[in-house]
Amino acid sequence: MKIKMDFVSNSSSTSFVYIARDMLSRDEFFSAAGVGHDSPVAPLFEAMFAELKTQIDRGTVLTRVEDVDTTESRQNFTPAVLDRMKQGIVNGDTVTIGRFSSENNLAEMTLCTEIFEIESEKFFINAYDNYW
Repeated sequence: MKIKMDFVSNSSSTSFVYIARDMLSRDEFFSAAGVGHDSPVAPLFEAMFAELKTQIDRGTVLTRVEDVDTTESRQNFTPAVLDRMKQGIVNGDTVTIGRFSSENNLAEMTLCTEIFEIESEKFFINAYDNYW
């Protein structure tokens, strides 16, 4: 038996894909999440929107269908999501893959530790890959 006497990390990460023609807007995010701007949880969703937008900006944009099959993150998505990514590229949508970490702020930690999928007329987000 080993006993560790110093710092123990329990960090987590989650891969996500964002598929849309345009960049996510605050109003679209709130509407798709079903949260009103006057809701008691609106400040948390405002922070999650800002964090999501930041991570989309920092993400990797896949521009060719072949990129979906060769990206290192492909094992993090289901076959249905991979097909959706390919169809998004064919349709001219922007397909961005990114990551959330549990090591940062509350908003990113919440996005990292939750398994979620949001679909609206304007965008699709899948964050089922969740290891923590």
